[in-house]
Amino acid sequence: MRKKVTLMQKVDWLTGRAAPYRRPIWDNLSDRFDFQIRLLESSKQFHSKPGNRPEDWYEIGLRRNDTAFVPTKRVQCGEENYYLALRQPLRRNVDGVVLGGWESPAYWQALAQIKTARHQARSVGFYESTLASQGHADGPIAAARKWYFRHLDAVVVPGEAAADAVAAMGVDERKIYVGFNPVDGDWVARESARSPFAGPGHRFVFIGQLVPRKDPLTLVRAFADCRDEADRLTIVGQGELTAHVIAEIGRLGLSAVVELIPTVSYKDIPALLSVHDTLVLPSITEVWGLVVNEALAAGLHTVVSRNAGVAPSVADMSGVFLCDPKRAAIGKAMATSRAAWAGPVQNPAILSCTADRFAEVFAQALTRS
Repeated sequence: MRKKVTLMQKVDWLTGRAAPYRRPIWDNLSDRFDFQIRLLESSKQFHSKPGNRPEDWYEIGLRRNDTAFVPTKRVQCGEENYYLALRQPLRRNVDGVVLGGWESPAYWQALAQIKTARHQARSVGFYESTLASQGHADGPIAAARKWYFRHLDAVVVPGEAAADAVAAMGVDERKIYVGFNPVDGDWVARESARSPFAGPGHRFVFIGQLVPRKDPLTLVRAFADCRDEADRLTIVGQGELTAHVIAEIGRLGLSAVVELIPTVSYKDIPALLSVHDTLVLPSITEVWGLVVNEALAAGLHTVVSRNAGVAPSVADMSGVFLCDPKRAAIGKAMATSRAAWAGPVQNPAILSCTADRFAEVFAQALTRS
């Protein structure tokens, strides 16, 4: 077990929901600090309207972590949830805080709690958006965002694209800590282990919400353009475009070769990936795209929109095909991936981008003065 640091003992991480892919990072930080995850969404709130997230986004099972729920008022707007804390969102006398967002009033309340406390904690923001995915380039909301991040002690970002966005806000580069957004790659690789597929055709897969920014309709059309007779496409997800996707599959005569699966729990993602060859992420805008990490860890090829935050960080990895988020470009990249496919990629480079390495970046941001 890692030795707990003594410079800073008490650390809170404030976030909305317990994303399954964050848990390895939290496990690592639990070994270093008196660490507590502060969730802004309760069980009752989640189950009243879970959106497009499977149950394991609530059933956290964080055996090694202390977890608390902050009473909040939740407002939903499209895909986004916004939270107003009904009491102070952080523990008293914390030494360091990771703020997992900025849009909700609860994060501003936490920052105010930090700045007005007699024992001031070190404030660390976690910012994932890129200049391409960032909304409100100017105006009052952009000004508020700049003010918020300039008043933090440090900002952790998951790649160079997000670092550029934070620097554009005027944050001192010495305050920006760059890591790599990880998943538990070893677990994905182990659970998705398989023999090379010997059947006919190429198997494409999309995993994500069926919403406009993910652009699943363009994916269906691109597949219709580029597919060989034996090719198959699996679409995993649900959302406001579900009915439109079903209608487009029917209109293009693809019902026999496109399968729709409404949802898959996170623990079943590796098994799903193991029966496919190429993941496609065609997003018009995408903060990161962690499903790309998971697909690469499973040895798949990936067709990735250049607008995804993950794109510049994986561009040089084997099996990655970047494209513009346009029908012709996506179809061409899918055909190129199919032609290059020779079975699962061995020893994927993504496996070196571990949660422990990213947790170390957070630890440095929390402890460095």
